[in-house]
Amino acid sequence: MRNLGTGGRPQPRVAGQRPEAAILLGPGELRRALEGPRIHARYQPIVRIADAEPVGLEALARLARVEGGLLGASAFVPAAERAGLAWPLSRSVARRIIADWPAWLASFPAWLAVNLPLDVLLRADALAWLERGRAQSGMPAERLTIELTESRPLARLADLAVVVNRLRRAGYGIAIDDVGPGLRDPSALLGLDFTMLKLDKAVVRQSVTNAAARRFLRRTIAAAHARGLLIVAEGVADAHVWALVAELGVQLAQGFHIARPMAPEALAAWHGRWRGRH
Repeated sequence: MRNLGTGGRPQPRVAGQRPEAAILLGPGELRRALEGPRIHARYQPIVRIADAEPVGLEALARLARVEGGLLGASAFVPAAERAGLAWPLSRSVARRIIADWPAWLASFPAWLAVNLPLDVLLRADALAWLERGRAQSGMPAERLTIELTESRPLARLADLAVVVNRLRRAGYGIAIDDVGPGLRDPSALLGLDFTMLKLDKAVVRQSVTNAAARRFLRRTIAAAHARGLLIVAEGVADAHVWALVAELGVQLAQGFHIARPMAPEALAAWHGRWRGRH
């Protein structure tokens, strides 16, 4: 688990995005951005490997620059966290997702994964805030999966347990995000009532040529299957990686082999093209 998954991982540059390493955003600009309409969301499909059917979407935050172009989350999410803005950032992303949920998106046959940090979800008003937003959008709780993001999950296991139990009682799905070798003992997390495990894109990609990465994946996938969790492989970049994770027993795939993150209005066209291919 890493920083605020509003997509806090490095993202590749795409058309309309600025080079992120060269951009520094101060707390004042971030606050102004979060108060206005500059937060956007891009959606990356998740598909079932067995039949290539789209089953989920992950919402990823983007920030519109005043001078044009979009920034990926790695350019502004860590700065927002350092400035104590994780809560207003989460609210801004949620408002954007709700605005993107008209009838045509609601009819897309998928659940939606939203990344939220543990500190936000530990707030006393967090569940009520989630429920209000869900009611406003008309989204059933069972179609929303919360990807819990936290850089030190095992050090905060008691806090995690509180959040997981609270969300599960309300009917939400919950994912362990970014599981890789850096998470040395995922068995402790698997003892909590998660519904999904997402394999980190780096270890998924390394598994093509790295035997140690494949051994890690086999152990983790077996443990997740024993707990009845759905498993998502992130970073599925080509047909070879798709075939490998399928052979390892992964049920769901996410990555550029399927689709890049896209604007909500592009989802319907992508869905048609994908069905045509499969």
